[in-house]
Amino acid sequence: MKKILLSVSVIAFVAVVIAGATGAFFSDTETSTGNTFTAGAIDLTVDNTSYYNGVFNPDTSWLQKDLEQGDLFFDFQDLKPGDWGEDTISLHVNNNDSWLCADVTLTDNSGMSSTEPELETADPLEDGTTGPNDGELASRVHFAWWADDGDNVFESNETLLQSGTLGALDVGQTATVALADSEVNIWDGTGPLPGDSIRYVGKAWCFGDFQLTAVDQDALGYTGTLENPKGTNGPDVRNSGISCSGANEGNETQTDRVQADISFRAEQSRNNGSFLCSPQDPQSPIDQF
Repeated sequence: MKKILLSVSVIAFVAVVIAGATGAFFSDTETSTGNTFTAGAIDLTVDNTSYYNGVFNPDTSWLQKDLEQGDLFFDFQDLKPGDWGEDTISLHVNNNDSWLCADVTLTDNSGMSSTEPELETADPLEDGTTGPNDGELASRVHFAWWADDGDNVFESNETLLQSGTLGALDVGQTATVALADSEVNIWDGTGPLPGDSIRYVGKAWCFGDFQLTAVDQDALGYTGTLENPKGTNGPDVRNSGISCSGANEGNETQTDRVQADISFRAEQSRNNGSFLCSPQDPQSPIDQF
């Protein structure tokens, strides 16, 4: 009997030892905490420095910002033949490398009313009726665009990019211009705009016969600011390179109104290498959209 009890005790002891040994294996734990995906950001902001007939125009100028209602690149209510203007638009691409496009949509080309001088012209559209797409002004205000260096002057080392009139568009139609996409970069030749960079677009317009003559490049670069745009070499010091004559204009455009929406859009370039602003030829001039 003692032998049996002893055997049982030995078995029990061995079982306890074995059971107790199960927590003594070698082990190691490595933990990575806080794994996170955070989406990147692209933020396009814009400022504008505007001149009207060679004089700084604060009403269509603003500091760097997100565009809001009332930020207008042109807003002139009493236009006369021979009037002209120039804007240098600063495009700030924040955070990530981006492609950049411009879209211009004609929203109104109205003959607001028919004055007696208008009705006396030979224009067949001047029949006393009015409508959103029967004005002549859109075809008489000429535009030109170039890749500027920020000084509001068309200079000898700057290439004219686009020219034409909004009259090439029907109301509601949008013209898209590639500023930087997989086929063209108007500033650097190829590639996207680097994140946290600034690029400038010059825009000139003329109500009448329009001519651009490049001004000698200023080696100093632009010395003005938006608060003091004249500086020492702004367009009111050096000339803008813009010539506009209204001598050949008639009465057909009296009281006509042109309105357009202008937007700039940035799109990520990483993993998006074949991006195009539009399927159209990105370098086609405005009057061939």
